[in-house]
Amino acid sequence: MSKELKLTVLKVRQPIGDFYIASIRAQDLVDISFSDVRRLAKDQRDLEKYLGIQRPVSPKRIKEIKQYIEGEDSTFPTSVILAVDEKCAEYDSDGNGIGTLVLKEYQADASDEADSIPYARIAKVIDGQHRIAAFMDENNNWCFDYDERDFDINVAIFIGADVSEQANIFATVNLAQTKVNKSLVYDLTELAKTSSPHKTCHNVAVALDKEPSSPLYQRIKRLGTATPGRKKRALDTSILC
Repeated sequence: MSKELKLTVLKVRQPIGDFYIASIRAQDLVDISFSDVRRLAKDQRDLEKYLGIQRPVSPKRIKEIKQYIEGEDSTFPTSVILAVDEKCAEYDSDGNGIGTLVLKEYQADASDEADSIPYARIAKVIDGQHRIAAFMDENNNWCFDYDERDFDINVAIFIGADVSEQANIFATVNLAQTKVNKSLVYDLTELAKTSSPHKTCHNVAVALDKEPSSPLYQRIKRLGTATPGRKKRALDTSILC
């Protein structure tokens, strides 16, 4: 009997086409997904060609996310984006946009066995590979250290998108993002209810900026941009934190 994963999904219609929003356990996401890293390969005729759409993973980034996951208030509010072959998906709707999406492995005929899709390769990761990798051990399997924690991941699932469409989604998501100024991020820790090293650093920076006897009095750019009325050379909060 083939393995399958049943998800309650919300169907979304956009110009690029339909896709599905779902919540999935982190362990289930690790079990069904894989990353297709951009690489140079040779075909049967020994001709070179490039395959895959993902950038190589960064061990440093994975380590940072692993540490973040261990925090009491860790969260991934933005979707991990997945592409699933239509042979591995069955969708049934109640007519109101809410439905059931069944993801399952595909077993091809003996003559086309190379076309089979195992359970571990049902979902190709378009965006979010570092977040998924943070839940894995050194052998790319589920990290059992997380068994005691509930951690669901919201995902956007594209069914039947070809490689060019996947590449377009990847490029759009990553090129359209504007990097947030770190000083603004640190300044917002003031609103956090829980303590953290970053919040402590922020509080120290604010105190140094407000205290007239401080050598950094009115010399700290809280939001990473110039403060009106201050002529002295300023420091970004991100440098201090």
